Amino acid sequence: MTLKILFLSILFLAVASSILLISIFSETIVFAGKALNPDDTAKTLQVTILSKSDGNELTYDSFSRIGFVRSTDVEFLLESLPSVDKKPFYELVQKSLNSRNSSPMNIDVSIYSGNGVLIETLNYKNCDVTSYFVHVNDSKGKFRFLDDGKSDMEIRDITKFKCTGFNLVV
Repeated sequence: MTLKILFLSILFLAVASSILLISIFSETIVFAGKALNPDDTAKTLQVTILSKSDGNELTYDSFSRIGFVRSTDVEFLLESLPSVDKKPFYELVQKSLNSRNSSPMNIDVSIYSGNGVLIETLNYKNCDVTSYFVHVNDSKGKFRFLDDGKSDMEIRDITKFKCTGFNLVV
């Protein structure tokens, strides 16, 4: 009989603890904050490049990803699907790589919400291209920039930049 009472007491404590944990977990979710509306979150990038050598300004909506490069310097990368609209960009990349980075450019990456409101702009100063390469994403497990359902591979390009300054504009 004593063993049965001990077992029931342990079972009661386990159930009570579970209820307490569920209660605490529920409270955490309730007070976790406001759910975000997809129209209010970042959806698109607009990249504007000002070539300091000739004063040309180029603007693109076709970059799919911005990333950082692990470094103590101000470095970042842009990734996209190679496209015809970026031909002038590729010419700038080629010029920067061929001139051993003596063709600096200023680059603004503006981040817009789903309803078109500017959230912030990442302002990079005096940037040079440090590397450019093209690769194939042929993994079904990786996120696709363009999922047309027709191709087993996706060709992407990555451009890495090193800059002398960075400013966040809100």
